[in-house]
Amino acid sequence: MSMDNRTLVSKAAIDTSVLGTGGSMNPEQQKEFMTFMQDYSVFLKRVGIIHMQSTTRHLDSIDVNRRAMRTQVENAPNPATGTATTRRRKLSAVGVIMPYDITFQFMKENIEGGSINATLAKLFARQFANDTVDLAWSGDEDDTDSFLGINDGWVKIAAEDADTHKVDTEGSSDYLNVVFPSLLTAMPKQYFQLYQEEDKNRITLFCSHGVNRAYKRQLQERSTALGDSMIVDGKHVTYDGHEIFPVGFLPDNVLIATPFENLAFGIFGQSLQTYHQVVPRQARHEYTLMGDFDMEIVNPDALVIADEF
Repeated sequence: MSMDNRTLVSKAAIDTSVLGTGGSMNPEQQKEFMTFMQDYSVFLKRVGIIHMQSTTRHLDSIDVNRRAMRTQVENAPNPATGTATTRRRKLSAVGVIMPYDITFQFMKENIEGGSINATLAKLFARQFANDTVDLAWSGDEDDTDSFLGINDGWVKIAAEDADTHKVDTEGSSDYLNVVFPSLLTAMPKQYFQLYQEEDKNRITLFCSHGVNRAYKRQLQERSTALGDSMIVDGKHVTYDGHEIFPVGFLPDNVLIATPFENLAFGIFGQSLQTYHQVVPRQARHEYTLMGDFDMEIVNPDALVIADEF
């Protein structure tokens, strides 16, 4: 199915019928709601989306050691030389709610007439996707902010997990020679074998837009064809074959190196609900989106975080 056709199906699945009497989305609507979110958010297309069948789910990962191969010995024991390290993480979905009130006056005056519900459905789904990614990075259950305190995000999880690798860049702004090399040096060697193709590793360098622009400026200062290209195009750049992916919700001092699929976003599909209620005494329409989700790091050993610890 093409992107255009898929988007049309997604829009149809969350249009007026979903914002009508309200209630749980059926399985097809749940699937298309997630498709719409992923089509809207470039980031959600690439992380590890986990469709949970209940509000909790275990994430299991396994690593095997290197150089376990031996010469076969005939008619004698061949003892195990390989070892496997297993890790178990847990997703615990937290219920969230996104309520909106729309006045009767707006509904009467809007230029779209009866199609306003379809427009609202798309706007709500886009904002749900945006808030989801924001919380996935910035969430901190210890924060008193009513949004940030919903759940711990990947930065908080990575910073507090003893099995992730921490790098103190001492506030350096030399991304070319200090910061990015430090992140990759701290990554265990076995994860550099995760190649998609020659010289393109799946380990991604996540940083703020400010850091991304600063790194581009450093490249612009170099008298090379690459430096010239940084001036005229806005394409993503790489460092030593690793994609640099700017994230709008990261502060400049936080950088993370890890594969996209190591960042798990789990959503309890049956929890996706929409409600539309008309409240005449208050002269308004009440729209409500509800869902349960959680964030986790699948393998903390495959993540490096720099946060000036």
